[in-house]
Parts: sequence; structure tokens; C-alpha cells
Amino acid sequence: MVEATPIRFFDKMPDNSGLMDRFGRQLTYLRISVTDRCNMRCDYCRPAADAYQAEPRDHILSYEEIERIARVAAAMGVSKLRITGGEPLVRRDLLTLVEKLAAIPGITDLSMTTNATLLAKYAKDLAAAGLTRINVSLDSLNALRFRKLTGGELAPVLAGIKAANTAGLTPIKLNAVLMRGINAGDEHSEVAELIDFASEHGATIRFIELMPMKQGMDWDAHYISIDEVLQRDDVRQRVDVDAALTTGNTAARYLPLKNGSGDVGFIMPMSERFCEGCNRLRLTSDGGLRSCLPADDQLNLRDLIRRGGSDDDIRAVFLRSALIKPEIGIYDFDAESEKRSMIHIGG
Repeated sequence: MVEATPIRFFDKMPDNSGLMDRFGRQLTYLRISVTDRCNMRCDYCRPAADAYQAEPRDHILSYEEIERIARVAAAMGVSKLRITGGEPLVRRDLLTLVEKLAAIPGITDLSMTTNATLLAKYAKDLAAAGLTRINVSLDSLNALRFRKLTGGELAPVLAGIKAANTAGLTPIKLNAVLMRGINAGDEHSEVAELIDFASEHGATIRFIELMPMKQGMDWDAHYISIDEVLQRDDVRQRVDVDAALTTGNTAARYLPLKNGSGDVGFIMPMSERFCEGCNRLRLTSDGGLRSCLPADDQLNLRDLIRRGGSDDDIRAVFLRSALIKPEIGIYDFDAESEKRSMIHIGG
């Protein structure tokens, strides 16, 4: 639920005040959803057609509003921005926003998560506008399975990955959500194939445990843990599962490939929480500032700005969001929580 009137704690805040939550975590990463629309319908993200309703366009933040929020965040110590959706590239004139965000002082990492269907068209221009790198959602290398899972075609995605490499939007990270009976856990498992594909293309593959974040998804039937995946012989032939897990500045834990060509990432929101190192906030496309993915407490920046709120008011909302950030994110499994969908929150 979006809180209509953010709580204001300070009349003025110095620009270098920084953002730290109650548990000593410095918040330096803001994920910015620019749209809740997408040209795919991935099973784990978007509700069924009869349950899906995009926000009215006038509810969506303008590029000027996003830039203003990002500038305030950067002045408070945020250095990393990620553009998300929905599918960001379906929003008109996205290059304009990329240029605006890339020009903000203090932003050292500007990336984007995309399904890559339109990336071949835009990769070169995105790099020129200041985007530094991309993450691509790639859950299957089987064209028929990919179509069934996403409603889209695989070929444009592969072309987009190639174009991103050529444009220098690297290092590329490929994200695969693991789903039992679809791309993992049985004779249909594509884990080994995805590892090989990433290695061959100079990318890093990251496998993500399925989260209960979509209405109508049978989570119990499709969930598979990373630990179970690591027991597979074809995975153990490729991954040094006896090595110590390493961490970077992301939610992923990494194991080295046995061929020495890189690492494989594992994101385990269900079986091994990474909350202790969480450094992120999320800005939804309709202006909600969300401090935790599964927690519905979010503050409304859109209405604040459109009522004439000052930059100090925006800072106060960021401070409030840091204050209410929970120590551990809790995934509920009741009917109400299943109404949350990643496409509305921002991937």
C-alpha cells in the first residue's frame, strides 16, 4: 500500500548526509522502474491477462521526475542506478532518461535489466548515452520452451546479447529464474546449457530461485532450491561446488567454473537470505519508494512532487524509507501477498 503523505522528519538535510538503515547497512543502490508494461508475459512475473492492468500513463513518473529523485538520491550517497521495468525499452525515448541519469554527479554505475528483445536496435545508442552495462533475462535456450514461458521469440534476445557485446555494454549478466519442470530439476534442465552459453559469450550467468511474487503462479510446484541444482552431475562437471562461495556488491553468491573462464552466480532469496548485505531501494514506475522487495510498505514520491514538494521533502522520504527497511524480507504465501507481481514492483 502506498502511503499518500510521507512523514517528514527534517526541515533541512545536508546533501552529504548519506543513507543508512537501522541495522548499519549503507544504502547506495537505487533500482528505477520506468514502466510496468512489457512486450513479454513471463510466467513468474506478469499476472494472467484477466488479472493484469497497467497503471494509467499519467500515474507513471515523467523522466524529469525520475531525474530529480535520482539527483537527490545521489546527493545522499547513492552511486549505483539500475533501470528496470516491465521492459524498459518499450518506453518511448528511453535514451533521453539514460543521458539524464548518466550526467548526475556521483553516479558511477548506470545499468539496465532488459529482456533484450529490442536491444539489437538500441545497444549502440544506449552505450553512447552513458549506460555502462546490462543484465538480460534468459530463462531458456530452447525456442519452443522460451515461447511458452515468455510469449516471445528467442532469436531477437540472442541478437540483443550479441549487439550489447559489440557495443561494450559489458560485463553482461544473464539472469535465469529456476523453475522445476520447466528449465530445472528434471530431464528438461537447462542449467548446464545456460552455463556453457554464458561462458562462450563472455557473460556471467546467475541462477535465481523462484519467488512467490505473482498471482496465479503455483510456487510449490515450480520452486527448486539452488542446493538441489548443485547436486546435478552436469552442473558439478562445470562448477567447482567445493570452492568457497564469494560475494560481490550484489545479492549473488559466486562459484568458479572448472574451466577457469569465470564464475556462476546464485541468488537464493528463499533458501539462503542475503538481507544482511542489502544496499538497495526500489523506485516503482508510479513513484513508490520501496525499501524491501517483499515488504509492501512504500512511500509515495509522485504525489509529493506533484504537490510541489521540495528536494528537502524528497530527502526526508528517503530517510523515512531507510528507517522502515526491515532487517529481513519476509515472503508471505497468502492470497493477498500473491497479488504482488514483479511487473508492478520493478524487476
